[in-house]
Amino acid sequence: MPAPDALLDAARALAGGDPLRALTGVGRDDSALGLTLRGIAYAQLGDLELARTALEQAVSRADVDPLLAARARAALVEVELGSGAPAQAARTARAAADALERLGDARNAAMQRLVLARAEVLLGRLNEARRAVEAVLVGDLGPDLRAVASLVQAEIAVRALHPSDARAALARAREAMARAPHQLLARTVEALEQELARPIASIWRAGATVEADLFAIESLSRGPVLLVDACRRLALAGRVTIPLARRPVLFALLLELARAWPAAVARDDLAARAFAVRRVNASHRARLRVELGRLRKLMDGLAAAPVASEDGYVLASERDVAVLLPPTDDEAARLGLLLGDGAAWSAQALAEHAGVSRRTAQRALQQLVERGVVCRSVKGKTSVTPDPAPRSRHGCYSSASSRAARPRACDRMS
Repeated sequence: MPAPDALLDAARALAGGDPLRALTGVGRDDSALGLTLRGIAYAQLGDLELARTALEQAVSRADVDPLLAARARAALVEVELGSGAPAQAARTARAAADALERLGDARNAAMQRLVLARAEVLLGRLNEARRAVEAVLVGDLGPDLRAVASLVQAEIAVRALHPSDARAALARAREAMARAPHQLLARTVEALEQELARPIASIWRAGATVEADLFAIESLSRGPVLLVDACRRLALAGRVTIPLARRPVLFALLLELARAWPAAVARDDLAARAFAVRRVNASHRARLRVELGRLRKLMDGLAAAPVASEDGYVLASERDVAVLLPPTDDEAARLGLLLGDGAAWSAQALAEHAGVSRRTAQRALQQLVERGVVCRSVKGKTSVTPDPAPRSRHGCYSSASSRAARPRACDRMS
């Protein structure tokens, strides 16, 4: 049976990113199609709890229409993703895409593959995300789907710290939206373009410190320097990267030597800072020699190493040395920088990447939540809302200004 004209108009409004007009068109219609459209509209507005309720009701009432039920389930996948459960969303997105393809809905199947790609981004599996987007792009896509695919490519590039690629992907998204306008996607693209140029860290080099946006970090990473990244706790030179997030003492030694470069650091000063002690004894000095030996071994391939000098230890490097620093020295700033890509992180994952304890990470996260910088979500049916007192050990955290696109599955339904 064909859908009423009002519902068709509502579907077209959703395709253009106008959820308020779509809700007006749906009105009080409680049919499976009406509930599906209402749920998608709520999702576009960001009210994920209402969206989930409407879509679950739509699934229960669409037994006689397998295609509509599959579309409603697909929209539920995006609600799950927006609620901070990317692992669950990735699993269900694959099943939803396969179901839609079997029913002949190639368009929404492609959208689900893009949802899968976004879930992979949030899970940090960038290669899998790239493959998912590329598999979609080989098909015959309309301009609106190409815009979404380009936006996902931009998210991947941002997460990989490749802002030049992100800017090119956003330009492709704008070009596609010129043929298929979408209000929500246009705002998302604009917000991401602004984020690319926002200073997110500072760079110390040659005794001077300057603010740095993603483009400055990208340029520095590709330049002929040894970069000591105090935000992600790693060392980078050319194509060689040495992760040190799980080796806090070794990273502390490297950071002190890098900040003093090309000068040396006195042995006792280096031990006091790396081991966080006030008085250095013979045991600390012996441990310092052992830890520096471990650091020297790890840095093999970077054309740099800590070596002994007459007045202490110096970082001997064939390249200039630069240090990437968070905006401030507190742990909250470091965690806020990691969260700035819009991904959903667990407290444990943030602690490991920042090189701090889980308790320290939770304390810093609570400060960010109270300041409104970060939002917390709980696995299950709780939407992403600020929580001043996070307690659940299963929660996920993401930037309050997340750049991820709003759910928009099943753009057109007839």
